[in-house]
Amino acid sequence: MAHRHGQFFDSLKSSPVIAGLRNAAGVEAAIQRGVAVLFILGEDIFALQESVARAHAQSRLIFAHVDLIKGVGRDDAGVRFLARSIGVDGILTTRATLIGPAKKEGLIAIQRLFVLDSESLEAGLPTVEKAAPDAVEILPGVILPAIAQQLGDRGALPPLIAGGLIRSAAQAEAVLAAGALAVSTSAAALWGYRRGAPGPPATGGSRGGGRAS
Repeated sequence: MAHRHGQFFDSLKSSPVIAGLRNAAGVEAAIQRGVAVLFILGEDIFALQESVARAHAQSRLIFAHVDLIKGVGRDDAGVRFLARSIGVDGILTTRATLIGPAKKEGLIAIQRLFVLDSESLEAGLPTVEKAAPDAVEILPGVILPAIAQQLGDRGALPPLIAGGLIRSAAQAEAVLAAGALAVSTSAAALWGYRRGAPGPPATGGSRGGGRAS
């Protein structure tokens, strides 16, 4: 478990873009672009199992959005199934009640928080603080610079991932500068983004990350 968590946070230091994938078709492309962390945001358990095997063969970490995967329950048993039978490295969920069971299974638990306005932010933060996920994905990610001060005033929060509507390097750099650990995007052009690397994103097979929608 410690190795998995260490690999996750270490890989995002230099390659902070996570690939957000609606189906298994993009897994190989993301790997070839150098993505280190994959978020699977759809599919069924059979396609997910194949994606996990493919990702692990290339030493990538792969997460399942437990709320959206077909064929698995949105409950403690579903989390155990994803951990023990499918072999995912972590989960994404909007359900605070699944964070504890995921961590108990040794998974990296990421809680998604949709910020529609100031009220939704204020209502969501106590839930995040109580659940204590390993990281929080703020959606839409482009809003992060606007709420960074408000989040900072809150005190110690889990590491932040910005996901949603991030389609350019400038947007990615803005949210990273605002304090995000990583960016999650479906924009393939960003999948080779590296911190401090000049020029366009790399397209080779070295490891990195990407997802936004």
